[in-house]
Amino acid sequence: MENLTKQLRNLIDNSRSSMEVTHILELVTYVAFIAKENSESFEVIVNSGHAKQLNMLIEAGKALEGNYPAEICSAPEQYRIDVKIINLVVSFIAAISNFDTLAKALREMNAQVLGRFSGDLTNLNIERIFSALVGDCSSKSLYDGACGLARVASSLNSETLCLEEKNRSTYISAYRLLALENKHFKLANTDSLLESNFGLDKQFDLVVMEPPMAQKFSADERRMLVGAPFIEVLKDKPISAAAGDSLWIQQALSKLNETGKGYILIPQGFLFRGGYDAKVREHLLENELLEAVIGLPANVLNGTSIPPVILVLNKNKPAGSSVVFVDASEIGKSNKNRITISEEDALLIADLAAGKLADDERCKAVFMPEIREQNNELNISRYIVKNVEVEELDVDQELQILNNYQVEFEQSQKTLKSLLAKYQ
Repeated sequence: MENLTKQLRNLIDNSRSSMEVTHILELVTYVAFIAKENSESFEVIVNSGHAKQLNMLIEAGKALEGNYPAEICSAPEQYRIDVKIINLVVSFIAAISNFDTLAKALREMNAQVLGRFSGDLTNLNIERIFSALVGDCSSKSLYDGACGLARVASSLNSETLCLEEKNRSTYISAYRLLALENKHFKLANTDSLLESNFGLDKQFDLVVMEPPMAQKFSADERRMLVGAPFIEVLKDKPISAAAGDSLWIQQALSKLNETGKGYILIPQGFLFRGGYDAKVREHLLENELLEAVIGLPANVLNGTSIPPVILVLNKNKPAGSSVVFVDASEIGKSNKNRITISEEDALLIADLAAGKLADDERCKAVFMPEIREQNNELNISRYIVKNVEVEELDVDQELQILNNYQVEFEQSQKTLKSLLAKYQ
């Protein structure tokens, strides 16, 4: 995949003077979709003159509308496309032998090139961590109500995939990428908090989500959310503008079946904020729905240095069992203010969260009495105290070093005065 990602980057570099990067990636995804799903027409397009290729691509897409939603089959808006770039993209796609690998490379390129501007913070780090936490889910159903480009959902290889994505262009790209991978999926272009395509009667074995960080709601959205069927805490009460994290947690819980487990990536603020967040924390704890709190390193996400946490939710958690706190803030390799989580690192995090390394100082199983003593706050530092080694200073040695600096300073002052006097 590394070589393919490099080829994609070269294509972007050769085209960015004529097209926006987002539009280049959109065009590549669309042409790849046509090539895979209408290979006969695509072969003709490859061998056609440059001037005809765009119209032929449009017609090839229309021919697929009986099998896919119309917006998936529609070419990008023509004002976004420089016709000179089309042949470059067609030639690039014609040389592709593995569309599954191409889909992964396209997601990686979105992560590398667009970063936070894509609205999707997921990268290989998060993919690896979620994969290690979830494990084998080949016989399970999975839901993601804020799937982005479906990077994590795709990597988990569950038996069934039910996904929702609010942003229309992201939804279209995600749909095409999943089709390239031959995934069995249902993907809806909906705001899953306001109008989920999957009602409460549809529940899943797994929920894995990276919802928008610290989402804020407009007055209109707050009015629409009042009485939302997934809300359990302060039901039918006014919703705070900053209640995003708590609402996503409740939405995740509503999608889990009686034995289901959820994994949700959120900012650390939820662990200690008051107000509505405090009520939701109490709900999770008193109903024994929280299995683990995993603190991740800063700079582990694209486009932000904020250290996130993963909450592990469990609808079938044994009564009286602990909440496992994991401090993974120093796991991973740092390079130029970016963190890389290897597969081994991800497995270590999963083992810590599962309580398999009970003697490791980076994890602690905490029971409800202790959590209540902390007013139900979940900040990891309240439960896992890092041992800080303080180096004892040799006072005489430090004074000698300071004295030497003083002597050097006084000598330099004498030298400077001598030079100034010489040239006056």
